[in-house]
Amino acid sequence: MVLVCVIAFLIACLASIRSRSPVFIENRTEDSDAKMYRRVVQRLEAGEDYYQALGGELRKGHYYTGSVFNWRSPFHFAVIAAMTEPISRYVLAAAASAAIVMAALATERAGGLGVIQLVVTALAVSECFLFKLDYHLSAEVWSGVLILISVTTYAFGRWRLGVISGILALFFRELALPYILVSAAISAWRKRKRELIWWSAGLGIWIAYYLTHVYFVSSRMTTADIAGPGWITFGGPRFLLATTKMSLLLAFADWVSAVLLPIMLVGIAGWAGGIGGRVALVVAVYMAAFSIVGMPAVNFYWGAITNPLLAFGLVWSAPALRDLLRALHRPRQMGASPR
Repeated sequence: MVLVCVIAFLIACLASIRSRSPVFIENRTEDSDAKMYRRVVQRLEAGEDYYQALGGELRKGHYYTGSVFNWRSPFHFAVIAAMTEPISRYVLAAAASAAIVMAALATERAGGLGVIQLVVTALAVSECFLFKLDYHLSAEVWSGVLILISVTTYAFGRWRLGVISGILALFFRELALPYILVSAAISAWRKRKRELIWWSAGLGIWIAYYLTHVYFVSSRMTTADIAGPGWITFGGPRFLLATTKMSLLLAFADWVSAVLLPIMLVGIAGWAGGIGGRVALVVAVYMAAFSIVGMPAVNFYWGAITNPLLAFGLVWSAPALRDLLRALHRPRQMGASPR
């Protein structure tokens, strides 16, 4: 049954790229998002109000300012402006380096190949080391690295650090919310009351922060602001493949992502030890959510949230596939003969 599902998903992924490429990156504006974000940071450094700076740049670039979700919350840009250049780039690279090492050690503790995990995870977060491309201005990149750190802390029993990293990821980008909810649910299921209190407190603080952000955005919207298309698109495999392109896979043909994504999901599903169950649940929730919400041509960068976790699947895919093949050849257990 597992192999049938994998083959069916593989066929769906390949079919999604036949008629139209899963990623068609095109700027609607004269400038890239990174350049727009940089101008926002520069205006913040000059002492300008955040919402005035962001709103001015969004409207100048003809972005859809009629939706509050297109107005990024201030935490990310405020942190970048406070650290200044090039310190913010180095801090992101340092956090990514720590996440890479922690992922390798988590895999090693679970009986996997930590060296391979080190390389694969480094490739999954390689954008953190490409200083000239300004990936530090992308909140999703920071959030994805922090989620990876949060997940791997559980391999060492450091749940407090996991909660702090997870909540920080949420402040950087609200796309971390599914991870927070999954983590809180796991702590509740395992009856870890203290951990659940920490997750609930952090979530409560973020909700107050985000509602304040919504209030300030709403007060600055005008009738001229356009909301843009809806977020519910049911992109399915096409959007999932698009998110994998927020990595070095962008340099390869689309069919490479179409083949690798099912393999990575098999690896995550087959990882039974260590933090495998936690990673599998988080990835499953994100894959389900991204199959419904998100536009392939616009929101592919959301993959910075999930790709660091999918890297685990690539490492664990070999033993998972091996187990599946062994199961095919395993003789059927016969019932005991009557005495």
